[in-house]
Parts: sequence; C-alpha cells; structure tokens
Amino acid sequence: MSGIFVDRTGLSDSERRREIFDGNIFLTSPRSSVAALTGLAESMIGEGFSQTDPRKAQFDLPVEEFVSIIGPLKTRFTNHPRTKDLVREVLSDFGCELDKTYFDVPRLRIVTHGGYLTSGVGYAYRPHRDIWYSSPSCQVNWWVPVYSLEIEQTLVLYPNYWNRRVRNSSSKFDYDEWCRSGRQQAVSQIQVDTRNHPLAEEEISSDSELRLVCNAASTIAFSSAHLHATAPNNSGLTRFSLDFRTVNWDDLRSGKGAPNIDSAATGTTIGDFIRASDFSPISEELIEPDLLLRK
Repeated sequence: MSGIFVDRTGLSDSERRREIFDGNIFLTSPRSSVAALTGLAESMIGEGFSQTDPRKAQFDLPVEEFVSIIGPLKTRFTNHPRTKDLVREVLSDFGCELDKTYFDVPRLRIVTHGGYLTSGVGYAYRPHRDIWYSSPSCQVNWWVPVYSLEIEQTLVLYPNYWNRRVRNSSSKFDYDEWCRSGRQQAVSQIQVDTRNHPLAEEEISSDSELRLVCNAASTIAFSSAHLHATAPNNSGLTRFSLDFRTVNWDDLRSGKGAPNIDSAATGTTIGDFIRASDFSPISEELIEPDLLLRK
C-alpha cells in the first residue's frame, strides 16, 4: 500500500528516493524555486495566447489553430535557455546532489476540456507506467501544475496496482523507434493518435484512483513504476502542467530502483538525461539495458 508524504521534511534525497522506490508519493506545497519555473511557463503561455485567456482559448479557436500555437510553445519552453537553470535550482532546493543527479529537460503538458484535443501535442495518457516507455526503474517523476487544479484536471495515480502486474503492450514499444518517428508525429496527430503508445490490455479499476488536488507550483514526486493516467478534464478550463524526471548516479550504478513487474519495453531513455551540476550528458557506460534492469 502506497503512502502520501505531505510536505515531509527531515529526509535526505537518498531517503526520499528509497521511499519513492517503495511506492510512496510525495506532495510538496509551492516553493519559490518551483514557482520560478512555473512562472516562466506561465509567461510563455501568455505570450502564445496573447489575445485570450490561455485556459479558455480552446473555446475561441479551431483545434488546428490551437495546435499550431501549442506545438511551438511546448518546444520553446523545453528549449528556453532559462529552463534548465530553473530545474537545477528546484533540485538544489529539494536537497538533490547536483553532481550525482541527472534530469531530462522538462516538458509542458496540455490537457483540454471535454475532449477538444486528446491526441498528439494534447495526448490524454491512458493508464500506464513510465517504465513501459523504456524509462529506468530508478527514475523519479516530478509533476507540477502551472495553474491551480480542479479535481478533473489533475493526474490520476493507481496505487493499488503498485505490486499488481498489469497485462500490457510494452513488448511492442521500442524507444529508439519512438525517437525516430513517434515524437515527430505529435503535431500532425490531431483527431486520432496513431503512435505506438504502450497500453494496458485489461480494464483498470476506477475504485483504485487517487487524485491529488493542489495549488500551482506544488510538486508531486512519484516512481516511474507507478501506474498513472491523465484525468478526463471536464473542468471548463484547459490544464497546463509541466514535468521532468530525475535519476541518481548511485542508483544507476548499484541497480537500485522500484520493482519492474510487467514491463517488456526495449531501449532506454537514459541517454536523454543530463547532469544537474553542469548539464553534461550521462556516461555511455550507464546506457546499458542490462545494467538498468539489474535489481
């Protein structure tokens, strides 16, 4: 059974990671370091939708025009020169050792109201574990709302599935192929998303849903092995959030991490990670599936 650590202090980063690898979830109230990152995102969102409230823009624009704004906006945020610096400040604020912590660049996520856009750049994720997408089992997911959430806007976690195997299609997912084609296709996927997302092949019980409703710039940290999904958004507003992921050098070297009970994905995302202290790429010796899967 997973626990929720709310504004827990007194734990080192290694202790927090150990709890996360045991299936526990951390919810942290807004901090100035996180607010600086969401502030950058909010200002860029405002620039992209300069003529209207970004959270209501979908009601004024054809979906094709909305996508033509969202696609470049997501890219600009990820590649903005300040984005990596602000993530480093967040990690430092949370007590991570910058020389041993690696992160992938943050991504801006958009979930529209009422099914206006559910594919491509606004893909509504069905229940999945990130390890089904070839993420390492020692990965920590950091999820942050740009605006305060309603219950229909947050992500859904399924903690009862932490130790429960789910029949899924991850054996058909190859990360190298995803990089070659899947990401590039996102902008063109407007009505239907035909990309090869790994999906659950059995019904996921809604009785096990957990939704953490929190303010803008709050942080939800959880394991890449947690089953989670996009909540159906019927709030009347588009949801904007950002997320990034971290791995620790010591965990990679020692094989520590959450249990991999049902993923058969091939390839690894670990080559996407950069060191927090100087943004250098991760060592090639760690980009070895056998090492990443070792328990």
